[in-house]
Amino acid sequence: MQAIDVHCHFFPQAFLDIARKPGNSFGTSIERDADGLEYLVAEGDFRHPLTPDFHESGAMIADLDKRSLTSAVISSAPPTLSYWADKSAANELASAINEEIAQRTRTYPDRFAGLATLPLQDMDATVSEARRAIRDLHLSGFHIGSNVNGTNLDDPFFEPLFATIAELDVPVFIHPYIPAGAERMRRYYLHNLIGMVSETGLAIASVIYGGILERWPDIKICFAHAGGTFPYIKGRLDHGYLVREEECTKALPHPPSHYIGKLYFDSIAHDHASLKFLVDLVGSDHIVIGSDYPFDMGNEQPFEVVTSNPYLTEEDKTNIAGKTAATLFNIATAHVPGGSK
Repeated sequence: MQAIDVHCHFFPQAFLDIARKPGNSFGTSIERDADGLEYLVAEGDFRHPLTPDFHESGAMIADLDKRSLTSAVISSAPPTLSYWADKSAANELASAINEEIAQRTRTYPDRFAGLATLPLQDMDATVSEARRAIRDLHLSGFHIGSNVNGTNLDDPFFEPLFATIAELDVPVFIHPYIPAGAERMRRYYLHNLIGMVSETGLAIASVIYGGILERWPDIKICFAHAGGTFPYIKGRLDHGYLVREEECTKALPHPPSHYIGKLYFDSIAHDHASLKFLVDLVGSDHIVIGSDYPFDMGNEQPFEVVTSNPYLTEEDKTNIAGKTAATLFNIATAHVPGGSK
């Protein structure tokens, strides 16, 4: 069975090089603890040991095999998004990161496909880099954050972004970062446990109510973390659509649930029944494996989590494991650990 991880991160060397420069405009640094272990520190309350799986292709491929994954659609980790940095510096970084991702996909074509990053604080640069990433670097889509410095994705500023994604006819993977209300979630790791999934729900609602799926009905958008809160409050959102005419009904010709089946989601629900609920809602042909590699909030064995789910049919498992992703990202073949293509 083909098994493709669509939610798989790494830290490109271009970003690590910046982190080693004191006073950079990206708000990132590399520190050492008392034992000499390096830690990457970045915006979004991020601090994590800089272990080989964070940046080395060999370590990533070895871990794909350990997790019975044939391949991964890789993206630079969310702290590298750098929407808060100087425009010129962010543009240069995005270009360098995409070159590095493209190099990995060329070197290991049966193990990696790549998602481009974009400097979303500069829309002209974003459109130019998006076209280069697909047409020249031959990447498979895009990875963007759920907001840009607190601005939701329904803002008119992002119209050229979605128009370009639709024009290029490739998917975009939307990942939460620096969630709304993070200042109230400092304790208990709640900024991640609650904040990230709430942020994803907010991003989905913004995309739907912003009319993005109305203006570009064939656009392919995939959301992280099984859609966060959104799938489980769709009834509330539909109710609001019926009773709040000024705020909701006038914004869209259809209730929010009309659009949810157009979207794609990864499998990171951390609960068999929750994943089954999502399958019933959108169909397994709109769900892909996600691991959130190499972070501890992901699934260490994402393929096994799907194949061991007692509520899923064999067709569901085949779709989620790799068939949906292969179709969505146009991945024709994949390496089979211990075997051949």
